[in-house]
Amino acid sequence: MAEIPVSGTCDPKFAAVEAAFRRNMQDGDPVCGDELGACVSVVVEGEAVVDLWGGYRDAARTQPWLPDTTTCMMSVTKACSAVALLTLIERGTVAMEEKVSHYWPEFSGGGKEDMTVRTLISHQSGVIYADAAPAGSLWDGRSVEKALEAATPEWPPGTVGAYHSFTYGPLLNGLIRHADGRDVGTVWREDVAIPFGIDFQIGLNAEEAGRRAEFVETPGTPSRDGIKGDAESPLLRAWNPMPKTEDFNSSDWVHNQFASASGHGNARAIARLYGGLSNGGVIDGQRLLSEELIADAIREHWDDLDRMTNRPFRFGCGFMLSCPPFPFGGHRDNFGHTGIGGAIGFGDPHRHLAFSYCGNRMTPIADTGPFAGPMIEAVYAAL
Repeated sequence: MAEIPVSGTCDPKFAAVEAAFRRNMQDGDPVCGDELGACVSVVVEGEAVVDLWGGYRDAARTQPWLPDTTTCMMSVTKACSAVALLTLIERGTVAMEEKVSHYWPEFSGGGKEDMTVRTLISHQSGVIYADAAPAGSLWDGRSVEKALEAATPEWPPGTVGAYHSFTYGPLLNGLIRHADGRDVGTVWREDVAIPFGIDFQIGLNAEEAGRRAEFVETPGTPSRDGIKGDAESPLLRAWNPMPKTEDFNSSDWVHNQFASASGHGNARAIARLYGGLSNGGVIDGQRLLSEELIADAIREHWDDLDRMTNRPFRFGCGFMLSCPPFPFGGHRDNFGHTGIGGAIGFGDPHRHLAFSYCGNRMTPIADTGPFAGPMIEAVYAAL
């Protein structure tokens, strides 16, 4: 077998991380198969100590993964959407304890009139389905938002937590657009990505799309199969508005803003984000969020068996917290988010550390899997 190309930099202290990454790329996994293209990044005290990439951008393995290659990071996007909302909370455009309907009057029927922003951002709204949106209508511009306005929560808002797998991004986008006038991807781009040098976007322009890797979906991936209807799951109902022909490479998926899953970036970008959030909210001397708001956002808001995926989850305000499926280094206060197939980013607020990993082939896993896990272990062993 030809040697898979790997490039980048690694502090010698973290040589075991590089060794694990090279094993991933060269040997794959007997159950989950080969990695196609991937990248890993580690930031400690604001400094990048690991920045590696390798493999290929395309399924045919003809285009090498480059330093600026990006890929779809799926639900890693949700936490970025939450950060966009948190920036508006930071500056006072939105208040955490205010009613969502104060900013978005149409979002007030069916028992939603007293729902707060905190309830919405922490996956406790109960609006986990957009049933009034026709099948396949995700990209028509208004059907999903109107369905959310008409929806009745599955439980009294604020009383139960559940992963809002499909609706989270559209819910935050509706709130942000009504409160600020911009959509979630624009707030993220203008207030976070550009000023803080984070190469992750929700909705790509032509230049950005030219750098993206082909995304290869893998049947047998549990969440993917639930979404596509290959397995019995509430995910099928939740994702009904997404066209079943979507392969996560369409022009709509790449260029439109679906803030639950269509964000594109790489490990360097997400580690930079979490490196700042774990280091007092400062990135290269610029403040992204206050320490007080970060502390509020990453504290536990619920700990329960998720009603969407039947897994034990913990959540803060838009951030997954360390839990059995996603232990994030095994430290309870660690916070981050994962995406279908293996993308992951998280921060450790006590060690001022961030880790991120992603690839462009969906790995058939329902946890951190065989690729990210050994590298995370190597990071903590090095510390």
